[in-house]
Amino acid sequence: MSRTSRKILNGQPSAPAAPRSERGIAYTNLLFEVFRINHRINAWGDRFSADSGLTSARWRVLGSTLPEPKQVAQIARERGLTRQSVQQVANSLVAEGLARFKDNARHKSSKLLEPTALGRKTILQLNDRQAAFADILSEGCTAAELRAATKLLAKLAAQLEDES
Repeated sequence: MSRTSRKILNGQPSAPAAPRSERGIAYTNLLFEVFRINHRINAWGDRFSADSGLTSARWRVLGSTLPEPKQVAQIARERGLTRQSVQQVANSLVAEGLARFKDNARHKSSKLLEPTALGRKTILQLNDRQAAFADILSEGCTAAELRAATKLLAKLAAQLEDES
């Protein structure tokens, strides 16, 4: 965390309180929209994936393993989740036969999570259904607008990571 962030969090502003900038107000409004859409995405994901036996969290974790098996810590970093929460989800996926742990040649004590055949089939079917939904939901937006929003959110995320 930066020295400036520590001062602000500890109630010690680095300078006298100034009027809020237009940029700061816009950032705060964006932040609240991100909170709102995150909640709605998670609720939608839980409903959308329920018939597959997954939740939004289980979908994200299992989906992370499709390109290649990954360590729990890798998945947590990619998805912005805690390692402990990913471990709990991974354990439940393994218990239900949707994923399995396999030895990791690079790190003996940190196994890799990979989907089973059933897990792969489940996540691919769910991803196909989601792709169709994405086309419907994004009507009224241009691809350029969506790419610009993605770029902005990635930029803000990187700035927040610098504050960690």
